[in-house]
Amino acid sequence: MSINTLVVGGTGWVGEEIVSQLLKRNDNVTLLINNTKSIYKNVDIIKTDITNNEQIKLNLYDKNFDVIFHIASLPGDTGDPRQMMDVNVNGLLNLLEYSKNSNVKRFILSSSISALEWYPATKFNKPDYLPIDENHPCRPKDMYSSTKRMQELLALSFYHQYKVPVTILRLTAVVGPKGRGGGRGYFEMAKMLKKRKTVTIPHFNEEELCHYVDIRDVGRLHLIASEHKKAIGEIFNCCGSRPTTGKEFGDIIKKYIPEINVKCGFPWSMAQGGEISFSMKKAKDMIGFVPKYSMDESIKSIIKWIDSPDYETFDKNELSYGQGVS
Repeated sequence: MSINTLVVGGTGWVGEEIVSQLLKRNDNVTLLINNTKSIYKNVDIIKTDITNNEQIKLNLYDKNFDVIFHIASLPGDTGDPRQMMDVNVNGLLNLLEYSKNSNVKRFILSSSISALEWYPATKFNKPDYLPIDENHPCRPKDMYSSTKRMQELLALSFYHQYKVPVTILRLTAVVGPKGRGGGRGYFEMAKMLKKRKTVTIPHFNEEELCHYVDIRDVGRLHLIASEHKKAIGEIFNCCGSRPTTGKEFGDIIKKYIPEINVKCGFPWSMAQGGEISFSMKKAKDMIGFVPKYSMDESIKSIIKWIDSPDYETFDKNELSYGQGVS
């Protein structure tokens, strides 16, 4: 039996991976997008500004979805606080209100570990403990991180007060080919890998410990969370099976491109020279999710992509970072 899914923000980097996996499991997929284009021909398209509640009501009033994936957020701090609130918070509010009045069985919100506080453009604050689990205190200090935490609180309020079946996923640094938006750094890194001379990696030094997640595992966790009853009302970290040091990152690259010179000091790093790691124990214990792809496989997928015809035809739009990480 096919599942009717609505993907809000399905044309972004992470969104396209989720849509691809949904189509592989034969879901009936509808994309809610603004003015962007979709690479998929076999999906329904609804063009709507998520910040406009009247448009949402007009375009969705007669629709019924089993699952809603809300991935639509600005990819970083734009420097415009009102825009950050309009898109990240009010946009989510509009979809939660729609869900409250419909028969949605699952509402999956893509959040970020920045909701805890860590964002590359703000001063790094050492975690209270490692690995960081879902109970670590949240103390965001910039507009991006604050709006991501607001999203979480808003979604949980709709769960507790209105019984909207919400699940929240906190994504750490996503790795994979075709990086765009918040993942633009991996496209920049791919360009350097393509030249096979020098590459700068997203670590400030070789000792820095950071935690990544393969974009394919991000898609997998979204789908699993949308199916498991125990996921409702919960927050889950979304990261790889283990963190990676700068030296390990560089060694993996040199394994596949021995002649390249690897340098630390990319424009941004989540750990900013320190140490950060996250626990996936809750997702494993509650919904049986275990990350499948290692850092080696993530970097290998980028190198495979730069040597493919798809690299040359890649749409290089929407490659901006947020404020302070360009």
